[in-house]
Amino acid sequence: MYNTNLAFKEEVNELPVLDYLFNELKDVFKLSETEYNKIQNSAAAKIIATLPFAAGCSEPERTAIAHLSLYMAEVRGFQRYYAHLPSDDSSVYKRLNFISRFDDGDKEVIDYGMNLLALIMLEGYHKSEKSDKENNIYNPFVSGAWNYKLEKSRIMKKIRGKTNLWLDGLFVGLGPFW
Repeated sequence: MYNTNLAFKEEVNELPVLDYLFNELKDVFKLSETEYNKIQNSAAAKIIATLPFAAGCSEPERTAIAHLSLYMAEVRGFQRYYAHLPSDDSSVYKRLNFISRFDDGDKEVIDYGMNLLALIMLEGYHKSEKSDKENNIYNPFVSGAWNYKLEKSRIMKKIRGKTNLWLDGLFVGLGPFW
């Protein structure tokens, strides 16, 4: 049998080692200290890293790394190609499509995590609505394609009554909408 890094991993049936994942992101993406602190405190990044483990997916570390890498590429650049477009207005979940692939895993936990990410994204669009309008940046609320209260209500219905100790534990002290 060959020795691999998997033979020494700490994540087996446990939460991922977020410090390890975020330190690797820092090195790979050459993050400044400010960027590194921001990603360490990002509810979205924590969900993305934790979800494959919480759902019991096969090879959760690979899924977490792939999804975090896509997230970082979007956060750090590629806005010309990855910014919200009118074609994304068809669903709050459309932009999350690229980080919603999981091998195996508990579908209910995956859906819960993706709904949390959708809520975070929705709140981000709502928060930037005024500045996006002033700077002529496409925003589905500014364009009128989405209604904040309606979309939030739809997501909250999917989240209400659901819980996951691993995912919910990421938000202690962050308030109800992160």
